[in-house]
Amino acid sequence: MEFTQQDREMLYQIWMSQKAKMRITQMEFAKKLGLTQLEFSNLLRGEQPLTLQFVNQFCRSLHIDAKQVIPTLKKAIQQDDKVVYLQSRMSVDGEIQRAYIEGNQVVVEYVHTFNSN
Repeated sequence: MEFTQQDREMLYQIWMSQKAKMRITQMEFAKKLGLTQLEFSNLLRGEQPLTLQFVNQFCRSLHIDAKQVIPTLKKAIQQDDKVVYLQSRMSVDGEIQRAYIEGNQVVVEYVHTFNSN
């Protein structure tokens, strides 16, 4: 997966807002990611290519859902959304009197006749 400059800018914005909330320095966070401070800085500034592994680890460490905030990942999810039409059938032991829809449910009212012998 190839990330864009827009993705990198979003990572930077996330970093700037979350580091203050979490009270963590760039050096501490880089260490947490298994990087040097220079490697971390190079990734955010665009001097090294972003990888999916880094983006996921970065977001997970900052308690952010990457698929919700990184433009390329959001777009990939939207492209994966497909509309599928399904059909369900049912049989009842009786005579259907009424059928109607309530939200995402179909309600079927029917009469069942039985012998008391």
